[in-house]
Amino acid sequence: MTTMSQVEQAQDYAPPLPYAGFSLRIVSAILDSVLMISLAALTAAAAGFYVLARTNWGDTDPSDEVYVTSATILCTFLILAPLYFVLLWYWRGQTLGQLAVRVAVTDRDGYHISFWQSLVRAIVWPVSVLPLGLGITTMFFDGEQRMLHDMLAGTVVVELP
Repeated sequence: MTTMSQVEQAQDYAPPLPYAGFSLRIVSAILDSVLMISLAALTAAAAGFYVLARTNWGDTDPSDEVYVTSATILCTFLILAPLYFVLLWYWRGQTLGQLAVRVAVTDRDGYHISFWQSLVRAIVWPVSVLPLGLGITTMFFDGEQRMLHDMLAGTVVVELP
């Protein structure tokens, strides 16, 4: 016969966490957007610095190699931005914006999400939000307040105590 630890017993009797509302989710998205804009500005500054350094601070014309390299530096943002969301959702269940407003992404049973769930959520999020926010409207009709990307990834966003 197996015995339960005190933590497991406490979890059995803990009430479920409430689902995060629209306002908390918007605030966390705004905070994460500020971080993403800052990251984009840093990569643009790095690309600009590279071009200036390779052209003797603007005295010579840049070669095609300089343009290709600076474009590559700019494209690192396209890799870093999704990685920010995927890795933080997988590792902590929350991004820095979500950490600030005390919400977290879990699976529907309240457990930590898998890497694949975080990847699906990050891939589907732009499809859910960008076309006039149509994927957000599902939140207002779903009992668990899930948006389209939550439904497809099998996740929910909950408020932390």
